[in-house]
Amino acid sequence: MIVNNVNPMANIYSSNAVVSSRYANAAAASRNIQKRDQLSLSNEAQSFSEILKKLRGESDVRQDKVAEFEQKVSSGNYYIESENIAASLLLSRF
Repeated sequence: MIVNNVNPMANIYSSNAVVSSRYANAAAASRNIQKRDQLSLSNEAQSFSEILKKLRGESDVRQDKVAEFEQKVSSGNYYIESENIAASLLLSRF
């Protein structure tokens, strides 16, 4: 078997090796650069964060209102008109 034109093919592969080594060197250099992420919050975002922390610390239940209605129910002084109940049911249903 006779193989002709081996040298032109070898030249193609060798030129690609040079180019790929350049890219590899550039990629390695860019990996060596240390970059740090930074975050800076605006004054509005900082105040919102503080308000949100305060709200999360608050209870969802208003104990003063609960105590008031417990006292009214237990003493028999709590009365709701049936028309108000019917209207609320109709509004929530339809």
